[in-house]
Formats: sequence, C-alpha cells, structure tokens
Amino acid sequence: MNNTQSDNNLFYFNRLTYITPHEAALAMNGFDYDTENDELTDIQLKEVIRLRKAITRNLQLINEYKNISATQKVEANLVLTAAYIFQREDIVPPEIKERIENALQQQVKNKDWGDILMMLGGSELYEVGKKL
Repeated sequence: MNNTQSDNNLFYFNRLTYITPHEAALAMNGFDYDTENDELTDIQLKEVIRLRKAITRNLQLINEYKNISATQKVEANLVLTAAYIFQREDIVPPEIKERIENALQQQVKNKDWGDILMMLGGSELYEVGKKL
C-alpha cells in the first residue's frame, strides 16, 4: 500500500505524546509538524509564529509552564487544549481538529479540568469542556 506524504505526517503527529507549541502551530496550518522554518514562505512563517505565540502565552498562564518557550516540548494534550480556541475553520485540517478535540476530551478527565480550561481558553473553552 502506498500512503501519501500527508498521511504519514499525520500518523506521527497524532501519536506524539509530547509536542511543542511550534509543532502544533505548523500542524494547525496544514504543514508537517517537522517542517523547517526555511521551507515556509514569509507569509506562512508569520502565521505559524503568530499562532505559536498565542498557544505559548496560554500555556504560560499555568504556573508550571510560566517560562515555557514555543520550542519546548510539553504534554501533547495540554498544548492542543491550549490551541483549541485558536482553530480557524478554513485552515485547520480535519484530522488535526479531531486530534485537538480528543486532547480536550482527555483534559476534562483530570480532577482540576475546570481551572485548566478557564486558564487556557476562558469561559468559551470551559463551556465546551462542560458539554463533553
């Protein structure tokens, strides 16, 4: 069986237990999580950097991650939950949306899920979590 390159990229990304905010931003923009910055156009890189900054800032609201950088590995479900509110309907690939949704479902299984969701996405994310 001959898989497409895209399928292979998603195969690995969807199984990583630790990812960086930068890798999440790449995947959410439809790129392989392992894409090098010099492989992107200036416009693409600017959008990836904007998204990774937003994800990183959300993670920094959690005391344990207050000094985290965009290139530091963090538990994948936490990074993807921090990215949840930044999903753009017209850009994020369906497989990545599904992975982000699964990450959120895993977060609500934690005992202090409400506090985490409020920090990572405010009442918008908290309300989504309550419905799961």
